[in-house]
Amino acid sequence: MTSALDLDADNYHKFLDYKVAEAGDGFVRLEMAGFDCHRNRQDYIHGGVLMSLMDIAGIMAGSRGSGETRKAVTVNLSCNFLSTAMGETVHAEGRVVKKGKSMFFCDCRVVDAATGKIYSTAQGSYKYL
Repeated sequence: MTSALDLDADNYHKFLDYKVAEAGDGFVRLEMAGFDCHRNRQDYIHGGVLMSLMDIAGIMAGSRGSGETRKAVTVNLSCNFLSTAMGETVHAEGRVVKKGKSMFFCDCRVVDAATGKIYSTAQGSYKYL
């Protein structure tokens, strides 16, 4: 696995401290341990952290495929929180649904790494720069 710290990441990515567990054309799976700094006052992994992971997974799935790396920005991210994220480790997955010349669209989700329980889902629209 590649550490997020190896990706020339900025401070926010370092704070999340995720790793790329799997990557393929149009797909990426990130792995993140839910440290205390990622949790809210009820001890769940904060929804903002889950959204960030889904957003990053979506961008990586669409901008790093077919042997190329392109920069992209989020146009829209629509999230649904299905369950409280109490797990020790989570996986964020991004999968390209449609790819055009200037935009791409992804389905994303965060699941408990141990049980596969789905914590959140998202649909993202991204624009290539």
